[in-house]
Parts: sequence; structure tokens; C-alpha cells
Amino acid sequence: MVYEPPEHSRDRKASHFLNTYSWHVALWQMLSEGNHTVYTPAICQPWSLSMADTRMEPQFFRGTTVSLKKLTLHMALSDSSPSSKAVLQSVLALSSLRLSGDGAASAYKAKAISSLSQSLKPDNTWDEASRTLVASMLLYLYETFHATYSGPSWAIYLCGVKKIAKSFCSGSKASFRMDNDKLCDWLYYHETMGHFSLVWWAPEDAPDICFLDATALLRQRYSWRAKTDEDGAGCSLAVMNTISSVFKAISLETKGPRISPKERQHLLELEKKLRKGVSELATSTSAPQVQLYSENNTLLHTIAALIFLNRAELAYSGEEPAHRALVKQGLKLIESLSACDAPWPVFTIAFELDEDWARILVLDLMSRTEKKLGYGRLTILRHLVETAWSYHDLGDDMREGQSGSYKARLHAVVRTAPYMPFFT
Repeated sequence: MVYEPPEHSRDRKASHFLNTYSWHVALWQMLSEGNHTVYTPAICQPWSLSMADTRMEPQFFRGTTVSLKKLTLHMALSDSSPSSKAVLQSVLALSSLRLSGDGAASAYKAKAISSLSQSLKPDNTWDEASRTLVASMLLYLYETFHATYSGPSWAIYLCGVKKIAKSFCSGSKASFRMDNDKLCDWLYYHETMGHFSLVWWAPEDAPDICFLDATALLRQRYSWRAKTDEDGAGCSLAVMNTISSVFKAISLETKGPRISPKERQHLLELEKKLRKGVSELATSTSAPQVQLYSENNTLLHTIAALIFLNRAELAYSGEEPAHRALVKQGLKLIESLSACDAPWPVFTIAFELDEDWARILVLDLMSRTEKKLGYGRLTILRHLVETAWSYHDLGDDMREGQSGSYKARLHAVVRTAPYMPFFT
């Protein structure tokens, strides 16, 4: 832009330039002398999505795949629609919670909720519906990172995800985007762990939507088939399928009729799958010096699922040599972890511990995690674990009204939480 000087100075025959830097002058000098080698100034490179991924990972994307992280950030920055704004504000809320605390984060959360409410329409395309799913999932994660004693807010948002999936699958004609399969894998993990919380907390008059399998609905509606050799939220989908079957096959009922031969055969088949998985994963993860995060996490989930199945339905007392060896193997994995990214397997293994040195290993892991993350996300897990140990030390006969069975003790421990606990 050329600046024209006042009338009294025009006789100087000079023009003054604004927004001009030294390299502009150097470039003009080079071109005026016939030198056409263009001088390129040094310009700071903007952050790439991959750089943003690594900076966000310790906060709330821990354990998820790179493609899911990029997908979420792409959704947040794709356009100015309410659904994109909802994803963006949810990401900012989670980031602010980590960096600045609840004060700054709550403002972003309020904006995310407002944008999410505007984006909920019956005629949404798949892109719009997937963004509303992600925004609701991020708000669900926000509640797990910012747990309060006012109630299970995380469950409200997870049920919101189920409602969105049900509404979209039943009313929309839009086609399914197969590049979003990681979104379904992510939902599958949290839905499965949410089912465990729901069954063992056993809230009265829980709405039917809480028991809806949204992932199965998406699979059926769009003929989506997960690749079982891939990871969903850091755990093999093949193992997650087995864990989901275990959770659905085991009920809270402790005084009802014994399981039928057909049901027992199904449980034994699940046990066989889990034992095979433990054997194969233990062999593969013991070879390299540096074990992959996903392999360790998958093995930890497999061990915990086998312990839970044996104790809850297959009449293991917990004193069998094979069972104790399994607990020891899980404890060794817990000791090697730098942070607790999967509360459910840690809780299940810790439930079996009766020696102080082993319990200290679990408490050390929780302390390392809280120190690394900077907030008390594992407060409720610590409460449940310490309550389970107290029940174990007191003995079954010290708890009036309890049968002493594994399922009765598990239900009693979970119910000591101030609200329905989360295990994700």
C-alpha cells in the first residue's frame, strides 16, 4: 500500500511505504540489479495435526489410535457448522481442564453443549451425525476427567451417544463413511466398560437406552465389520469382543437358579479363548525389549477378563495355583506401566490382592498416574480398591447381610462409591 504524503511535502517527489520489511527492500534491490534469484524469508512453520496429536495425547487421547486423533481434529476444524464447533469446543474444554483448571474449561464446555444442542437434527448427514457423536463422547470423557460427587454425569453423555446413534440409524438414509470405523471402535470400548458399571452398580429404574448396544446397531445398519486384529482404544478388538460377551453373560443375580448346561458351555468357550489369548500375547510381548503399549494393554485386559470370569461364574475360590499365577502375571504388567490408562483391569486384578507389597504396587501406579496427569482422575478407583481390600481383610463374616460370594462382594464394593463409577 502506497502512502501519499501531504501537499506541502509532495515537492520532495518521494513515496513512503507501509508494512515494508528489510527483506522487501533487499528483494527490490536484487531485482533492480537484474538478479532474479528470489530471496525467501524464514517463516515459522505452523503446527501439523501430528504435532498436535502428540501434545494432546497425555490428556485424553491416551491409548487411542493415531487415525482417531487425526479424525477428531479434522472434525473440529472442518467447517463452521454447529457440529464442528461442538467438537472443537469439547477439545478445548478437555485441553483447558488439563492446562488451566476447571474455571477456563467450564466456559468451553458450556459452548460445546450449546453447539451440540444446535447440531442435533433428525435429517443430519453421516458427517454431521459422526461429529455429534464425537462431541458427546468428548464431553463424556470430560466428566471422567472432572469427576464430581454430584452424580454420574459421564453416564448422561454416554447415553446421549446411544440416543444419537439410535436416532441416526433409525431415521437417516445417509451412507456410512468407512473411514470412520475407528470412531465405532472407540465407542465400542467405552460402551463395553459402561455396561460393566451399569450391571454392578445396578441403578433402580435405569432407562432402556442405557442398555442399548449402539455399536451393534451401527454394525447392523451399515454392515460394518471391525478388523479383529486391529486395536480399539489400545485393546485388540478380538479381546474386546470376548470381554463384551463375558460382561453380557454374567449377571448380578447371586441367589437365582444355577446356570444351564448350555450357558456353562458358552462360558467355558469364552474361558478357552481368553486362556489362548493370554498364552499367545505373553509369548509375543516377552520377546522384544520394548513392549508395545497396545500389546501390554491387550494382555492386561485379557488377564483381567479371565480372572473375572473364573471368579464370578466358574467357581474359582482365588486360591488355585493357576489363578494365583494369573494374578501374579497381571501384577507384573501393572508394575511395568508408567500410567494407569485402563482402570477396569487394574481394579479387577487389585480385587484379588491380599499382600501389602502387591497392594503397594497398585497404589504406586495410581500415584504415578495422578502426578503425570495433574488431576485426581483415579480418586474413585482408589476408593474402590481400598474398600475391596478392607472387605477382604475383615472377612466375609464381618459384613452383615452379605453372602460372601465374589459377586456379592463386588456389588457391595461398587455400591460404596458416591455415584456410579466409571472404568475407562
